[in-house]
Amino acid sequence: MARIAVVGAGMGGLAFACAMRASQHEVTVYEQANELAELGAGISLWANGTRLFEEMGIASRMAACSCETEAVFFRNEDGSVAATQLLARNNWYRNKYGYPYYGAFRTDLQTALLDAIGKEKIRLNKQLIQLDNAENEATLYWADGTSDTADLVVGADGIKSVVRSAVSDSARAVFTGNSAFRGLAKTADLNLLPEPNSFTDWMGDGQHVLNFPVGKDFEYQTIVVFMDGPETWQHESWRVPAEPSAIRDKFTGWHPAVGQLLAQVNLRERWGMFQVSPMSSWYRGRAVLIGDAAHGMMPHHGQGAISSFEDAITLAHIMNNASLATFDEKLACYQRERKSRGERIQLSSRRVNDCLHLPPGPEREQRNAVLNNLEQHYSWLHCYAPGV
Repeated sequence: MARIAVVGAGMGGLAFACAMRASQHEVTVYEQANELAELGAGISLWANGTRLFEEMGIASRMAACSCETEAVFFRNEDGSVAATQLLARNNWYRNKYGYPYYGAFRTDLQTALLDAIGKEKIRLNKQLIQLDNAENEATLYWADGTSDTADLVVGADGIKSVVRSAVSDSARAVFTGNSAFRGLAKTADLNLLPEPNSFTDWMGDGQHVLNFPVGKDFEYQTIVVFMDGPETWQHESWRVPAEPSAIRDKFTGWHPAVGQLLAQVNLRERWGMFQVSPMSSWYRGRAVLIGDAAHGMMPHHGQGAISSFEDAITLAHIMNNASLATFDEKLACYQRERKSRGERIQLSSRRVNDCLHLPPGPEREQRNAVLNNLEQHYSWLHCYAPGV
């Protein structure tokens, strides 16, 4: 039996603990916050994530509190449709990939994971300040002056991971040159939306606005405004003040529904968007990385949490595989399965941002041809299952 310390009670850390709940190994999750409060209102859950829910013990819970979004629309500034893709409409997405797309509240997902694990497995107020990553055992030093030892440390501590510093000497969180604003609104208050039960990207020069329904019966819309800039991020915080009128001015002349969406967004708080620079290995000694700690990415494929689930389930399978005798064999196997895919998703998400922000011109026509054929270009994302 191995003692496994999971650093971080975000989506990846909780998913790993869920997948290990019947394991012979002893898993403890350490979280620096004094309570588990999930940031961000809504989350997109694609088939490569929802196919894992049964194993994680949350399938029925998530089915009961999510909506199956009807379609994806890509619209120009004036609201004209540039491309579309069916989801639940005509049951297209389930028929294609075998599992649903859900629009859900992040808090509902977190609660389902916590209930599956059992809160007794989670220790709060544990901020990691140092990790001694020895050959046979790791020692974790906490800000409260205490320490713990483990046979394996799973770094699920996000894009500013402390565990990552024990794995890579150079990898770091890098500002992408993009920022975002977030909001949540009742669908009933957004009467100008042309397709309220669908996922919509409103695309423009250097910016786009996303809205998608979340929760049972499509009652709410998650709204995110993405913008190019600033060129640099000279702040320690993820969030900095912004001037709402300056943001609204950039959307002058857009479809009236966009103005209605912007009225529901907190335009006084700009979120910097970061990603993790590439590293040669996702593990070293007795420490291994999952989720944003390994491949923090831009959110334009809706794969941040889901790729963390993929990492978590894959690592759980490998840790429970008795045919792999040593930790080094297990971690090498995990890296072979996950590293290239995680980095591919990260790169593709970066490229999607640039495509959605194209200025008017012939490049938009080329982009729209791709967006009208998403099945050909992006099935590799949705059909994946760990170990297959």
